[in-house]
Amino acid sequence: MLAAGALIAFDRLRIGPPDGAPARPAVAARDVLVLPARVDADPEHGWMRLGVMDLVAGRLRAAGQTVVPSDNVVALAQRRGGGEADPAFVAELLRVTGAARAVTVTAEAGAEGWVVSLASAEGTPAAAVGQAPDVLDAARQAADQFARVTGFTPAPSATGDAEKAFATLIQQVDAELLAGRLDAARQRLDAAAPDQQGRAELAHQRAQIDFLQGRLGQAEAAWTALLTRVSSADAPVLRARIHNGLANLAYVREDHSTVIAQAEAAVRALDGQHAPYELGRALIGLASGHGAQRRYDEALADYAQARVAFAAAGDRLALARVDAYQGLLDFARGRPGDALPVLADAAERLQAFGALIEELHTRVGLVYAQLALLQPAQALAQNARLLELGERVGDPRRRHYADLARARSLAATGGLAEAQAIVDALGATATAHPAELLAQTRSWLPLVAGQLALMRDAPADAVDQAAAAIAVTDTGDAHDRSSAYWLGWRALQRAGRTGEAADLARGAAAWNGAHDHAGARIRLALIEAGAADGRGEEAAAQAAYERALAEADAWRVPADLLQVARAYTDHLIARGDLARASVVAGRIAAWAGSDFEAALLQVALYRAIGQTGAWRAALAASRSLAGERAIPPDLLVPPQSRTAPDADAGRVVRSGAVPPRTMAAR
Repeated sequence: MLAAGALIAFDRLRIGPPDGAPARPAVAARDVLVLPARVDADPEHGWMRLGVMDLVAGRLRAAGQTVVPSDNVVALAQRRGGGEADPAFVAELLRVTGAARAVTVTAEAGAEGWVVSLASAEGTPAAAVGQAPDVLDAARQAADQFARVTGFTPAPSATGDAEKAFATLIQQVDAELLAGRLDAARQRLDAAAPDQQGRAELAHQRAQIDFLQGRLGQAEAAWTALLTRVSSADAPVLRARIHNGLANLAYVREDHSTVIAQAEAAVRALDGQHAPYELGRALIGLASGHGAQRRYDEALADYAQARVAFAAAGDRLALARVDAYQGLLDFARGRPGDALPVLADAAERLQAFGALIEELHTRVGLVYAQLALLQPAQALAQNARLLELGERVGDPRRRHYADLARARSLAATGGLAEAQAIVDALGATATAHPAELLAQTRSWLPLVAGQLALMRDAPADAVDQAAAAIAVTDTGDAHDRSSAYWLGWRALQRAGRTGEAADLARGAAAWNGAHDHAGARIRLALIEAGAADGRGEEAAAQAAYERALAEADAWRVPADLLQVARAYTDHLIARGDLARASVVAGRIAAWAGSDFEAALLQVALYRAIGQTGAWRAALAASRSLAGERAIPPDLLVPPQSRTAPDADAGRVVRSGAVPPRTMAAR
């Protein structure tokens, strides 16, 4: 199952506002966006472009204004390739971020020090100017003057040479981090003065860099040690950041209980503080942990509160991430119809920000939602962007995760050869380089390979893949485990290995992991029904099929309803109960124009009830959707004559008592 927190670790490096920044006044100017500074100085001062921008943004935020977070601006600027912001680009920035106006920042070095000017991006005269020997002092003066002009009261500044030097170091490190230059940030930390090295803020930044560079053990040790030094009474926001760092680390390790515990500690540390971004980050951690534990109502409440927090912080990028997470959660709890518009909108907004990894995972979720809703063509339309994202993210695990989604959408539209090539390549990677696959990809790969084998009418291969899927799926994962059983049972039936199928059905019935998942109960009921049918127990089979149908009605996932309708209709037609078969098949008739299996079911029904015209129309629809999939030969025999295939079938057909199935979309 696609987990609600499957995007990435829920935090991306962000430089937060000053601890204890005041709340916004009751009447305030609308949100502002501070552009990267134009710096007239030697190349050695390159850090100033983002450092001065971030300082100005932080000072305005500390005065009570809502300012678009610096990482939002940097992400958008990076998509453009840097450089000066022309009016068209500024307009695009305002549209994407929702800010009312943009502020330009200019820093010039002169004989008497630095001059920093702030002005409206529309080219009006400078609204504020600061001058000082140090560029950051000049920037503080300009920002504070701008705050006064716009009706806000500047927050106190650092006093004393030592504190100013420390503030400068922090701003330089922050600038390197904003630019993604992790090694440069580490070098600045290493070069800090001896009296600065012991500061908790620097230790936290170093731990954050360790985390981002994959040194999880070092990051954990540093953050854990910091908790003994940083109290909620003295530095509540810094302590919350430390807890959030540990929660993020636990997320990467899939330790969901620790995620929740650390995120709750961050929320407690922030009690009474105005630190909306850090609070939002903690709430996302809670939602991630609760979602992974299938505590969906709690996760939804967490997301709702996180949305409020990030809206207060003016963070449109974080809001797009929240929507992506919530869409994935909606899908995980069987609401693909609710998830679809949320995921589609979030994917477009993440693309606007250039958030490649998050967009990739969101579009994978979008593919699976579309497959669950029996919209295979729309799912296939995501493949070009997924391929592009996979090539750009640089992380083979993410690329392969997207590749598996591409294979699923290809198979669902009949592109079997291309889908098989992707699956074969992933199988080779799983053997040679298993660490290059996410755990979900390793778990799903044999399921997809087995479903493809059934489509190719290779039931023996499907049996082997189903056995591998049962072996690798967690017994506690109701969705994946039941999908593996269902694949194995169908493959064994197709292969004529009825004794083994009966054994598998008994094993599936003995497994007790499906009680809390409707999709799993559906698949187990179908296995139970088929097994009872094979034993000639008509009443038991009928009861199990009806139970599966009732579960599918309540679950309201079209792909799962289709699985029930296909199996149950075959059973009813074989028993001659054409009236009930018409009712069951009619439940998925609305998707016969978009989904191959839904179209095939109409072919089977109209052939059984002797409606030749409707049969021909349904057969034509099936052919248009088939791609490389074969139409079962018995369905090509017209209702009037069941002795020869349709003369103008025009397709190569394959033998087999059970028609090939489409892949389970979920």
